[in-house]
Amino acid sequence: MKKITIFFTGLALMWMAAACSLDERILDTPGPVQVTSDQELLPLINGLYSRFNDANAFKFRGWLMLTLCADDFYSVAANEFQPFANRTYGGPNVSHFYNSLYLAVGAANQLIGILDKVGDKLTPELVSRAYGEAYFVRAFSYYYLVRLYGGVPLRISPVNADSDMYLPRASIHEVYEQIFADFREASLRLPQASELPVSELGRATKGAAQAIVAQAYLTYGNQRSLRGMDPTQQYEEAVLFADSVIHSGQYQLIPNYADIFDINKEVDAYKEVIFGIRFQADPMAILLGSAGSEYAFRFGNSNTHFVSGNANNGQGDGSVRPMHWMADYYLNHNDYVHPTQGIRDYRHEVTFVTRGYNSTNDRYVVPYPFLPTTQENPIVFPLLAKYQDPNGRDHRNNGNDFFVIRFSEMYFILVEALNELHGGPTYNYKGQQLFWWFNRVRARAQLADGTSRNRPFLINNSNSPGMTQDEFRMRIFHERGLELLGEGQRWFDLVRMRHPSDPTKTMYEYQLVEELTKSTYPKDAPTYTRSSNSYSNSFYVYEPSLNVSVPKHLLFPIPIEEMVRNPNFGEQNPRW
Repeated sequence: MKKITIFFTGLALMWMAAACSLDERILDTPGPVQVTSDQELLPLINGLYSRFNDANAFKFRGWLMLTLCADDFYSVAANEFQPFANRTYGGPNVSHFYNSLYLAVGAANQLIGILDKVGDKLTPELVSRAYGEAYFVRAFSYYYLVRLYGGVPLRISPVNADSDMYLPRASIHEVYEQIFADFREASLRLPQASELPVSELGRATKGAAQAIVAQAYLTYGNQRSLRGMDPTQQYEEAVLFADSVIHSGQYQLIPNYADIFDINKEVDAYKEVIFGIRFQADPMAILLGSAGSEYAFRFGNSNTHFVSGNANNGQGDGSVRPMHWMADYYLNHNDYVHPTQGIRDYRHEVTFVTRGYNSTNDRYVVPYPFLPTTQENPIVFPLLAKYQDPNGRDHRNNGNDFFVIRFSEMYFILVEALNELHGGPTYNYKGQQLFWWFNRVRARAQLADGTSRNRPFLINNSNSPGMTQDEFRMRIFHERGLELLGEGQRWFDLVRMRHPSDPTKTMYEYQLVEELTKSTYPKDAPTYTRSSNSYSNSFYVYEPSLNVSVPKHLLFPIPIEEMVRNPNFGEQNPRW
């Protein structure tokens, strides 16, 4: 019997028509999926998304890569957390996400192949949407692959016994061109968000394709600029698609920022969330193998209760924590806190836990940087408040979704691309300077809880005269840092955005090699003194997170299995 070795780039999701039959046969080659009706097609469409919320992807291992490798979170936990938090990871640590993304690519290719063969026998509207979702999932998967690992093998047809299993890695340009083509094709075939019933939240829409391709064009434009190549076309496309989403009438900035992350209002959050990875408390499974998320547990702490599941009073484990310097930055910068009145950005109140609860629901713990009363106890590190689900089934089985991209980011993409194209925030776009577009998100924050406040600061040419392109880019960078904290964007921002003074370097180098290594950022963790009711060492940075080198840490390593099993792959990423 012929044996076929299928390694990572050859992975594809194969569906067997008689999977439950007791009369199983071992075939020499994978059997084709038999689709003869719309009803038989529907499970294949739904299955496209199944790899995204499993433990190897956005539920846990892939999420660790996105969360712990930037400058905004750290971990003192052991096991799978430590390699990422301490920058000691290697190929085995990053293979799970790589594998899952290629499985999603395989599922998309398989569905496209089926539609090519039998699509003319099914309902045309369903077939068109199925194509759109397959193109979307393939583009989405390659978009994460190319940003995390660089150029990767491009497989755009179903895997079978005759497939070439040993594809070389494509160039970054080739991967992005495929991503752009797939997202554009998806956009033509997918429904609008307003046409999606609640039961289909988390599936691709026209707006999702356009929003993510806008981000992809901006990202590739950034990369071209860093390499001394002309990014004009990519920035123009980013503007085009971001503007299309902004003016589509399909999305809005939800008036109260806190409502976006309220688990009881999650359906309404999709008025702003353009695409998210859906999770739900799973009644059929528990812990890591469930279809629920575990963000509430990881971001919570052992003495904060009623935040995760229903076991142990719903406490967290504190394994993923915001960096102290991040919490301090947004409490000290004039844009986000009034220097004398103490009024701070409402997003800071929503993002960071200000009070924790004990098992009898009495307020009794106060996380850094907030100061406790004499009846309260301090927690000497910040806690993220965005993910909480006291009604989850267990601590690794909660309902909080992972928001991939929100409507607020469309304004950031628009102004960043226009700033790069036209050299500064005074450029007039559709009758308004870039300041005005940037301030749309800040204006929401000023009125987020229904009470007007003077922070965040609305910047304009009068109160911020002469702001340069580089200075405005830094404003965008820091604005994204607060607005999107804990939403998986920061590492990508660091490695794609330009250094504030050196156009050949990245923001990653500026933050982790230059800025946060300064003595103004203490490397000894803060301590609390009850007598003075104060903390030492504000702006603390977790020192192992600075264990980086460039260009090594601008990409993750290609998994060893890929390098060993595929003789045609090519070279490993630099310095791995």
